[in-house]
Amino acid sequence: MKILIVGAGIAGSGAAHMLARDGHDVRVVDAVDEPYSGGYQILFDRTAMRVVDQIGALNVVSELSTPTATITVARGEKILATIRTEGYRSARRGDLVGAIARHAATRVPFQYGRELTGIEHTLAGVRAHFADGESETFDLIIGADGLNSTVRRLAVEVDRSPLYENGRHNLWVNVPGRVAGTTEAAILLGDRVGAQVFPYTDHDETLVLTSFNLGHGRHDGTALLPRAADLLASAGPRFAPFVEHVRSAAPDQIRMTKFAQIRASQWHARNVVLIGDAAHCIDPLSGAGAHGGLVGGAIFAEELRRTPADIAGAARRYTRRLRPFVRSAQLLTAGIVQRATAHGIPQRLSADFSLLGAALATRPADVPQRSYIPRRPVTGRPRRQR
Repeated sequence: MKILIVGAGIAGSGAAHMLARDGHDVRVVDAVDEPYSGGYQILFDRTAMRVVDQIGALNVVSELSTPTATITVARGEKILATIRTEGYRSARRGDLVGAIARHAATRVPFQYGRELTGIEHTLAGVRAHFADGESETFDLIIGADGLNSTVRRLAVEVDRSPLYENGRHNLWVNVPGRVAGTTEAAILLGDRVGAQVFPYTDHDETLVLTSFNLGHGRHDGTALLPRAADLLASAGPRFAPFVEHVRSAAPDQIRMTKFAQIRASQWHARNVVLIGDAAHCIDPLSGAGAHGGLVGGAIFAEELRRTPADIAGAARRYTRRLRPFVRSAQLLTAGIVQRATAHGIPQRLSADFSLLGAALATRPADVPQRSYIPRRPVTGRPRRQR
């Protein structure tokens, strides 16, 4: 089968490797000019690491990441809980994305700087149109192009927006140093504000990610720096070295994002299928994006093996298997962020309703048991036949 994957991120690169090992003619395109690098933190949980191992990229990910720090949850100087994340690893998002793409590129051609501009269903399959004026027909197009997916907009959710926002905004600031060496991270709770403080693994630096309850609209990140610094200061002397760095951060050293999820009603349309954030962005705060993208790609590859002549049937089964996990993860992430930053009883009740929905919907996504690593030939003297 001739397959085009749009998006060279974690989901797209992982799916490309798996589908190519299944014998398909796969190509990956991405509008960016070169492989990703740098960026903020990303978390690989145990499930994501299992899929990484299946595609033979375990060493690649392990070299660029370290075990995730122990996480303390605190309000002021009072520690409410300690979370131990055995088997989790974290690193800079762009570095891991680029490394997994390079690993997949040993089997699959990647074309960077190639922008998709149109999708046309035909009797022969589905035709992709590109910004350079060229077009080509494929049996299947997979959209793995993230939150603002072009594939989703062109072919799946054409007349509606699946974007969910809850009025929370995130302020990202990198500061020098770490809390208590390299093994400690923290979640800090305040009044309508919360922060995640996570050390980087490649050098002496920490991410301070602060969430605010600001309502809808645009907001100036520099105006929020004092509130983020005050939250750190209220958490005690452990965070004192970060306070002034956050308070005085330059505009080019910060980033402002909105809490956003993709709650799409459809993940496929005829010969077009969405995976990863294009189908179900959970939000970077969740730590479950790599999990959903890699497992989703593995499940779809497994279902396509079952019925290669029925793409729509494979897509329906993939959706049915993964959606309960996605729904639970989305409600849990939104509920936690909304509860931590709630103002007034209605917002608290809304957050609690989301958390209750997560508890009722929770179901882990099953990881297909398949290795995409070529088996080593058996060596040694053959047994004598009796």
